[in-house]
Amino acid sequence: MKQFAVIALLMLLFACSKYARNEKNLPGSWKVDVVRIEDGEGFIFYDSLATGSFAIDASQIKGNASYTYSYFGLYDVTDSVVFNQSGYDISADGEILQIARDTDTLQAKIIVLTKKHLTFEYYDYLQYRLKRFSCTRIL
Repeated sequence: MKQFAVIALLMLLFACSKYARNEKNLPGSWKVDVVRIEDGEGFIFYDSLATGSFAIDASQIKGNASYTYSYFGLYDVTDSVVFNQSGYDISADGEILQIARDTDTLQAKIIVLTKKHLTFEYYDYLQYRLKRFSCTRIL
């Protein structure tokens, strides 16, 4: 009886792992709602009118997002991100989304991933900015 309880507990732990949940919840179409930018000096900017979406299937992510934020009212910064049929992989612990692009591989941290919400962030080394995308599933 003791062995049965241990085996059942192990099966439950592995069946409900973060990796398995994320692998199950990630595929789908995601609309970008809010983009949060943290620059190299620690200042944080938001664009709640960001446009774009990402389509994620079992092996690829494609789509784009465009956003604009005001840099202390002095000028507007417009930026975008594009994923063209980029392959991806989820780390073994289920916390990192590795997105392989033509020029580099992004290490995007999964902040929130449910059936309806996706939030991930990655550091853009060329622009010295941490970029966070909050999305909702398109039904």
